[in-house]
Amino acid sequence: MIFPEGEFVKMVIETYPDDKFNEGDKLEAIDVLINPESFKESYSISYKEDQPANSSGTAQKFNHIKPGEFTLKLLLDSTGIFKEYKENYVEQLTSLVPFLDVDETTDIGISEDVEKFKKALFEMNGKTHDTNFIKITYAKLVVQCKIKKVDINYKLFNPQGYPIRAEISITCINTINEVLRKIKEEKESPDLTHIRTVKEGDTLPFMTYNIYGDAKYYLEVARVNNLLNFRNLVPGQEIFFPPLDKTKN
Repeated sequence: MIFPEGEFVKMVIETYPDDKFNEGDKLEAIDVLINPESFKESYSISYKEDQPANSSGTAQKFNHIKPGEFTLKLLLDSTGIFKEYKENYVEQLTSLVPFLDVDETTDIGISEDVEKFKKALFEMNGKTHDTNFIKITYAKLVVQCKIKKVDINYKLFNPQGYPIRAEISITCINTINEVLRKIKEEKESPDLTHIRTVKEGDTLPFMTYNIYGDAKYYLEVARVNNLLNFRNLVPGQEIFFPPLDKTKN
């Protein structure tokens, strides 16, 4: 993947208490030190399996579309393997890998980093009595999800027995705000409600004008969508535009 102006863009994993993903409610943000080489999206459709008696089969009848799954593998490493590149690429690589002198008598490897991941992804939120919602941002990629599974494969250990390299495989299930989900599934009133996906260069006033024919409603749209900073829309983000007769003038 090529990034603008040759800059490295780090993947960020953020945690939130609910599916509104309000910036002001953010619990924690983890900068991924080494970006993944690839990630995978999976989608599947569920069909009703009932069939008539004494039959060998029947036409498949749609039941529902299962939430998409998103899988990525991350590498945690404290071996210092990237030190040889420090002289030529210090500015770029220091944003990816911490160049620290390793003291084998006190070094605990990546233990703290692993615990930080586990706490952010799995720890129960005492206020919501649920695990947190996860937002993964990587350049223009934005994934909002709930964690389904995390596999940690420890690869190398230092003389004290602490892990110094591990592969973390994260599988999460895409999630959508309940209000937006109901609007998306409302098949009888397509002219009353609208959901639009933000594209590069879109602004909230411009999108509001395209929906209502007047940009003056953009502040109310920002309020309905819990947008604290409507000037910085993220490509791929979904915006809900409520019925005009329910919008404050």
